[in-house]
Amino acid sequence: MSKRTLRVSKIRDGTVIDHITRGHALDVVKILNIDGRSGGTVTIAINVPSKKLEVKDVVKIEGRELNPEEVDKIALLAPHASINIIRNYRVADKSRVKLPNIIYGILRCINPTCISVLAFQSIIKA
Repeated sequence: MSKRTLRVSKIRDGTVIDHITRGHALDVVKILNIDGRSGGTVTIAINVPSKKLEVKDVVKIEGRELNPEEVDKIALLAPHASINIIRNYRVADKSRVKLPNIIYGILRCINPTCISVLAFQSIIKA
């Protein structure tokens, strides 16, 4: 199989998350609460050759466009990722993730001396 062979079919409408850091595609799927029980087809490609990253992961989500909060979550796991919104088999919008200053509702630590809890408390007091 040559490097130019298309291994995954195009999607009609949805989101393609490209340039995910190697090994984090399943983490991206999990953080987006995709469990395979509802919604459209989800395609996960792991260890795909990449000129930019050498090796990358890709996630295609059919029938769903990500909201800004979901994109912020992806930035934590894949700071080099790009988000491609697909409509009628064409890229309608393409953007790179940007790590926001504060992200809510992602991490929860049961240890009261955990660094994430302490950082959260210092943000609240500021």
